Amino acid sequence: MRISIITLLIFISSVVKAQTDSLPKYNLSAGFGYYADIVQYLHPGFNEPAFVKVNPKVVGKIYNGMNIWFRLGYKLKTGYTISGYLSMATISYNMNDPLGLYWNNYLTDTYFIANLMFSLELGKKKNHFSPGLGVLYRKYSHQNIDYEITPVYDLENNLVDVQMGLPYPNNSKMNDLGFIFEIDYKRMLNKKMFIGLSCSTNLIIDIGFETYSISPLIGCVF
Repeated sequence: MRISIITLLIFISSVVKAQTDSLPKYNLSAGFGYYADIVQYLHPGFNEPAFVKVNPKVVGKIYNGMNIWFRLGYKLKTGYTISGYLSMATISYNMNDPLGLYWNNYLTDTYFIANLMFSLELGKKKNHFSPGLGVLYRKYSHQNIDYEITPVYDLENNLVDVQMGLPYPNNSKMNDLGFIFEIDYKRMLNKKMFIGLSCSTNLIIDIGFETYSISPLIGCVF
């Protein structure tokens, strides 16, 4: 009798393991949607000296853009999914030169983003939510018109004048590290394919919450 019970337990264990091993472990998804820089909205006048003019079309505004992304994930035995993510995004906004000569012209900034994220899938049957947290590396390209700005103070340290040099193009590239917070909604169309919606925001070290995105997604498990 004892041998029969042990044999039955071994059989059940092997069946469960076989079913677990046969479950899809990988998922591949992609999306194209809305991307925005929210620094000026959260901190109006961010990184602008108090003694220069600021374009009212820029200060306190959200900079709008688009992004495209791809993600490959692997489901761990713990139930969490580890994912690698690549994205390219652009935003467009009015120039903010201190003399106001180019306020009606537009700039385009470009982002290249890579992140590594852990997420946990919650839900039953066809509908799933996946909150996630990860680290990111970002390469940021910025183009602008700049000036040499020299504030002039009197003997009592009061600002009496601001001297501006000639305008010159300022093309800069920056590399940043930060964190990503994300939540996805997925609806399974069948055993392999799914569609859904992805929402995320980035927290950049030394800046704070800077961007967010929302996009439809499509993907598969295998």
